[in-house]
Amino acid sequence: MKRSSPEIDNDLKGAFFENAYSPFVILNRYMDFVDVNQAAVTTIGIAKENFIGKNILDIFPYLEGTERYNSYKDVMKTGISTGFDELMFKGENAEIRFMSRAFKIGDYLGITTLDVTNVINTIEKLKTAQTSLKEVNENLQRKNKELEDFSYVAAHDLRAPLTNLKSLLQMVLNSDPTSNDFVPIVDKMKVVTKVMCDKIRALNEVIAIKSNFSEDKEEMVFSEVMSKIKLSNSKEIIDGRTIIKEDFSSCPTINYNPVQLQSILQNLMSNALKYRHPKRKLSIKITTKEIDGKLTLTFKDNGLGFEQNLADKIFRLFKRMHTHVEGLGIGLYIIHSVINRNGGDINVNSKVNKGTEFVIQFK
Repeated sequence: MKRSSPEIDNDLKGAFFENAYSPFVILNRYMDFVDVNQAAVTTIGIAKENFIGKNILDIFPYLEGTERYNSYKDVMKTGISTGFDELMFKGENAEIRFMSRAFKIGDYLGITTLDVTNVINTIEKLKTAQTSLKEVNENLQRKNKELEDFSYVAAHDLRAPLTNLKSLLQMVLNSDPTSNDFVPIVDKMKVVTKVMCDKIRALNEVIAIKSNFSEDKEEMVFSEVMSKIKLSNSKEIIDGRTIIKEDFSSCPTINYNPVQLQSILQNLMSNALKYRHPKRKLSIKITTKEIDGKLTLTFKDNGLGFEQNLADKIFRLFKRMHTHVEGLGIGLYIIHSVINRNGGDINVNSKVNKGTEFVIQFK
């Protein structure tokens, strides 16, 4: 049986309802709707005649048993107003976020709301902009640090051969071209000049990679990329009697820049071939899998390895763990730069005469 309620005072109705911009409703002690204003009708999308006399749980069944519903009943009992912030309502015409306040008016419960959708959206946009600005700032700080480190290493590593070349030139100027000492000095100048040229060429390569860093990505198949790398290193692979085991079954593809992915795998392969152990066949194992929600590539070899306490230095520019073969120490630096620039991470585990394992987590 529908419970009836007396008509609410017209003065209260006029003051509280009809001129309100936001939705307002009045309920009796049974939580039945006594009246609603036009803003509530428009927002909720239910005709006014379908409100009046209906219980609040008929219109909003999800309120049953909630803190909000119980608070409304407490207001009727105690007369103490209560409020809620950042509520969500999905009507036929819109999705709004609002603040709600419930208060007692005579023998009735008044509920007034304030649409704060635009305010909250603006705040969220500001938070997003702030986060974006923070990321840009952190990126600039990282780039500045990289530039400082790069400049320091470049200057430091070029200073020594330049000083040597200057000394050798002075020796040439002070020596007799017909003496037996002249030729060895010139030969040393050739060696030092080559070292300088190689390092300058390497620096140019690094600068080119950093300057032309592309964020263009496409779906890459690991097995196809590795096939190209094995083909380009076929002579070294055969010479080292290399055994290569691949398992890309868990994560066969990756969305990545093609040139950068090939550079990463090529440098890892080149290092493994270059620093293989002379007393055993080179064995390389490459796998991909998902770890902690991130695509992870593991590249493991049984080569010469190095002391694990040097692991934090291996990715530095011109840093080399072994000097018995030719190299400038830029391959791992490039790998590290590319992976970090893409938001990933690379770690290395190694043991002397046992081998090295690189673990790359892509973003």
